Amino acid sequence: MISEVPSIAKNWWLFVVLGVICLATGIATIVWPDLTLLALGLLAGIYLLITAFMEILDAITGDATSRALSAIIGVIALIAGLVCIRRPGESLLAIVVVLGVYLIAEGVIRIILAVGSDGRRWWGVALGALDVIVGIMIMSWPEIGLVTLAVFFALTMIFRGVFAIVAGLKLRGLSKIEEAPTEHTAFA
Repeated sequence: MISEVPSIAKNWWLFVVLGVICLATGIATIVWPDLTLLALGLLAGIYLLITAFMEILDAITGDATSRALSAIIGVIALIAGLVCIRRPGESLLAIVVVLGVYLIAEGVIRIILAVGSDGRRWWGVALGALDVIVGIMIMSWPEIGLVTLAVFFALTMIFRGVFAIVAGLKLRGLSKIEEAPTEHTAFA
């Protein structure tokens, strides 16, 4: 079985960039919840479009067993991102509902992918479960208020940002480890 780690590790910086965007979105939303609801819609839309691109790319080039699920996440993220960017201020409640639906769908699919994967499944299950829980909370209690829902979303974004940054930095280390043996074997 051929490892995909070297090919993924080459693009470690994409995980870090996505993590920084998630982290910045989450922190800005917590610090200025009243002023950043409109910005949250735009940033969430940008994040969802980046996620859609990465998932659709994974559906095209990734493992054949998870292509359909990656394509579904990509299409849902694309639709959700376009809605968030197209109408960020007109209907904040619609943005909240779109984000809630997206989080539930992505969480369920992430759990399915994590259960079917090798290695540390509990990270994928934990991240997917967090997305599902936050998505259900957003969908169940719209009367809580948009600011509270924005804070729930911000906490998810902070967690996702830290997770993506850590994963990217670990992949960076793996890319250096993977390069060393290939160069060494070339000289042998």
